Amino acid sequence: MYVELKDINKTYAGYQASNHVSFGIEQGRLIALLGPSGSGKTTILRMIAGLETPDSGEIVIDGKVVNNIPASERGIGFVFQNYALFRYMTVYDNIAFGLNVKKENKKYIDERVHELLKLISLDGLEKRYPSQLSGGQRQRVAFARALAPNPHLLLLDEPFAAIDAKVRQELRSWLKEMIEKLGITSIFVTHDQDEAIEVADEIIITNKGHIEQKGTPLEIYQNPQTAFAASFFGQTSQITNYQSFHSFPKVDNVDKAIIRPEFIKVSKKNEVQRFGPSASEGVVERVSFRGDSLELLVNVNDNQIIAKRGLEEKSIAVGEKVDVFIYRLFVTVGEKAMLLENQSLVDDSVFI
Repeated sequence: MYVELKDINKTYAGYQASNHVSFGIEQGRLIALLGPSGSGKTTILRMIAGLETPDSGEIVIDGKVVNNIPASERGIGFVFQNYALFRYMTVYDNIAFGLNVKKENKKYIDERVHELLKLISLDGLEKRYPSQLSGGQRQRVAFARALAPNPHLLLLDEPFAAIDAKVRQELRSWLKEMIEKLGITSIFVTHDQDEAIEVADEIIITNKGHIEQKGTPLEIYQNPQTAFAASFFGQTSQITNYQSFHSFPKVDNVDKAIIRPEFIKVSKKNEVQRFGPSASEGVVERVSFRGDSLELLVNVNDNQIIAKRGLEEKSIAVGEKVDVFIYRLFVTVGEKAMLLENQSLVDDSVFI
């Protein structure tokens, strides 16, 4: 492993921000630290960077324990949430800043800055100031500045948080492409599930100072190992009596069931329902337009569940009685989560 955290603990004024945190990252991978606010993800990033010191445990980078090595000597590039560009420096001087601190020769600095300007597609804008750039352009400059000294590890703290939605989408694809091209090991912090799924090679889910699960986006989405991981992704519905729905196997000591919208098929009463005998009757309580679909809030057996219906399907009105079939759901027992398939499914190899 290129980066390893071994039993890391960190406490602030009685609050344990990192609780026995351990994980490893292979070289060249793009990793997302994903979790809600206060889950400890930024603390982990700052300890790797050397901006915070763990109370106990070891941080290993490229085989070397770096706990006592200053941040400036760890070979790390850091991209801040709010860009942290120098307002009174040009784009050129912002990118060159770290190289000037290292007292590199002027010819090398000029070559490196122009190389990075080309990489971030801002060549020709080197004389502009940050105030003359868009949010997306400023973030690219911050990215180039972090890369200028040729770091071995790149850390990004909520890199897209200060950018509007459309530009954020474009930058996600751009960042993934750039990091794959450069082959640099990178870790970014985010609370945005879609961002983590789209950009990361692997996701590390944090919660209350500890690691819930580590895996590829597909692994974590389809096979969450903990109750928190199962409930964190998507707009889930949580119910206490899952056996009020037909054809699910019985599991002892279940705390709750977690149902994602894509696990649910809502049909009008006059529509053919393939699994009709296993469907339950529900009443639509709310219909919301979500751009590419309709979001339905349906009351089934006194459980409120969120489902989706395609715009090409016949419309459903509030108060309408509908048939609701649930393909699958997660059940939790303590901190563990497991997936249950509806037993009426003929072909359980299809992930609907």
